Amino acid sequence: MPNADQALNLRIFEATDTPAPAFAAALLGDFGASVTVIEAPEGSGLRRLGAKLVQDVWWPIIGRNKRSLALDAADPHTARVLEVIVQNADLLLTDDSPLGLMLRKAASRVDHQALVVRLFSPGADLPEAFAGSTDSRFAGLATGVVALTGHPHGPPVQGEFPLADATSGMMAATAALFELRRARLAGERPVPIEIGLHETLLRMNEWQLQVASVQGYAEPRNGNRFPMNWNLGNIFSTRDERLLTVSAATPSVADRMLNMVGGEALRTDPRFNTPQARRDNMDELDSRIAQWMAARDADVAMREVLENDVVVGPLFDAAELLCDEHIAARGDIVRVADGRGGEIPMPAPLPHLSTLPGRVRHIGPAVGADTEALMRELGLTPDNTRRPT
Repeated sequence: MPNADQALNLRIFEATDTPAPAFAAALLGDFGASVTVIEAPEGSGLRRLGAKLVQDVWWPIIGRNKRSLALDAADPHTARVLEVIVQNADLLLTDDSPLGLMLRKAASRVDHQALVVRLFSPGADLPEAFAGSTDSRFAGLATGVVALTGHPHGPPVQGEFPLADATSGMMAATAALFELRRARLAGERPVPIEIGLHETLLRMNEWQLQVASVQGYAEPRNGNRFPMNWNLGNIFSTRDERLLTVSAATPSVADRMLNMVGGEALRTDPRFNTPQARRDNMDELDSRIAQWMAARDADVAMREVLENDVVVGPLFDAAELLCDEHIAARGDIVRVADGRGGEIPMPAPLPHLSTLPGRVRHIGPAVGADTEALMRELGLTPDNTRRPT
């Protein structure tokens, strides 16, 4: 059986200051691809995201399994180094950072078989047709997804994680493997790929687009209720202040939920005994369920919902995930040496593949930690970084 050091035989270079290409490279690196970060002498902008406490753990995770090549964009020899990199690479993951732009420019100058992937902010490709900011931090706002978050008549809510970047990274990694496979089977050069950071979430938001086209208006924010306020779905607090989520999307499950909360009288109440009736009286119904939850501790509530075959589950925060027995049993979180005698917990290489096992070999490297070794591997010395005259 192959291991993650040999299985994904790809040589990847990333040049980016934004998370999406780096996440794509990290996913492929988990399964054995050789990934090199091309970054400025002061380090990639990814190393400086967030407060110092966040930086101390963010870069070790997003940079895991990678090597670092430090190049100065102002150095006249850097263009030649990038050309050699292009000629030796299978995949180039870039954004519109200075080194990302330089890497794509180098790819346009030399003959190569590398696949070039660019991930860009919404509007960066067509600024004349885009009214918003092209800052990548606002990518999620251009997807239609954030507009669905929050409670009715209140402001939308942005998640505390880079959803647009992460999903775009996954799409980039997937599309790259598709294109590399297609090109190799056809005996052709890979065709460059360009992905807007909003496009993955837009793809995931497909049914809302259809609803808007039929209704003539977008479905409004609905809090934590079931989409479009159709059938039971919300989040409730128990007596011991744990959060439980309810999902009764079918009439049979809704009937069992109502019977558990209020017996036969509630289940057959004409205000609640059909999907349309429940939708018309959802405030009252949520109030009844909330009272039932608030009268019980979470363990008691969960025991009763299991006995009644009702779909209810606990909400976990990150701290709870770190000590959850199921997550531990699945091996979904690994702890990696931080180089200072401690460990950093991080998501394991996922998904778990029996024939292509992933592994975290090391945390993100120091800036330029592998520059000399990489230069030797590329056959570059100070004398041969100059273009022939």
